[in-house]
Amino acid sequence: MEDEVKNADRIVVIDLLYLGDLIFATPFIKNLRDKYPEARIDFVANANFVSIIEDNPYLDNVYGYNKKWSILESWNFARSLSGNNYDLGLNIHGNWRTALLMKVIGPDYSVGFGDKGRGLFLDQELPRLDEAHMVEVYRQFLRDLGFLELPESELELKVKESAADNVEELLASYNLNPKQNIIALNTGGSWQTKRWPKEKFAALADKLIKKEAGEVIFTGGPSDIERVDEIRELMGEDVVSLAGETTLEELTALADKIDVMVSGDSGPVHVTAAVGTPTITLFGPSNEKKYHPYGEEHQIITHDIECRPCGEHECPLEHHDCLEKVKVNKVFNAITKNR
Repeated sequence: MEDEVKNADRIVVIDLLYLGDLIFATPFIKNLRDKYPEARIDFVANANFVSIIEDNPYLDNVYGYNKKWSILESWNFARSLSGNNYDLGLNIHGNWRTALLMKVIGPDYSVGFGDKGRGLFLDQELPRLDEAHMVEVYRQFLRDLGFLELPESELELKVKESAADNVEELLASYNLNPKQNIIALNTGGSWQTKRWPKEKFAALADKLIKKEAGEVIFTGGPSDIERVDEIRELMGEDVVSLAGETTLEELTALADKIDVMVSGDSGPVHVTAAVGTPTITLFGPSNEKKYHPYGEEHQIITHDIECRPCGEHECPLEHHDCLEKVKVNKVFNAITKNR
């Protein structure tokens, strides 16, 4: 192990990836704190998701970086952090943006993923573990730093009491009770190719209601409201939509109160898994080996064809069969098989 790593007292970690990736990094954060019990450990995260990690007990400070900032705003942000005089910088994201940010922040010694030439900005470049879950990718980062003995750590995501109170009031306003067996359908996704067709979500929700499988609700952020409304218009049954009605902290509290969440590969399904609630995830273009909800009691549904997982934001073959051909009955049966 390099002395610069071993003796670090002030550490900054950068990861500007999606919500799920941030949750996958929580075991890494715990392991890092175990190795540096007295050090100052700061974290730079995507500003959209800072609230989910700002109370992490193993971090001293969490800074939100807005990806919409101009070059000047980004420069000023990084320069302000350079005043913290970090000994060690860890880039567990490894794209050009984070490489440049870390360079301007200017820790005495920087380590990270440096694919496609980005290692030029690092003092020590680490290989990225292929075909492994992201939790293990981050854990291997620490092993490659020289920390060979790492205890197993679970995802950590705490439910705020104030958020739990707000969610209880929200559910009560719709005459819903967690004891009623709530099935949450999360219809959105950061990529269009991660979204199961609207008509299939509508058919699934109708069938769940007709078969009295449980209380069905739709979840999602403000950007999902229009999509959810369109799905509800395709339905024959009435269903509650909480899309746009919860903050990220309240989503965490809601995930703790439902019975199961059905979703594509998106942040909310990983939030749900992190609080210990079962999930059913429909994987299309993304790789379930790397990104499946972490932990027990989670089911994965795929329609396996040769071209998946392609990892593309738009279907290169213009058919989107990896999700289009996932059958409603297959998802329904996954929800009801243990009920």
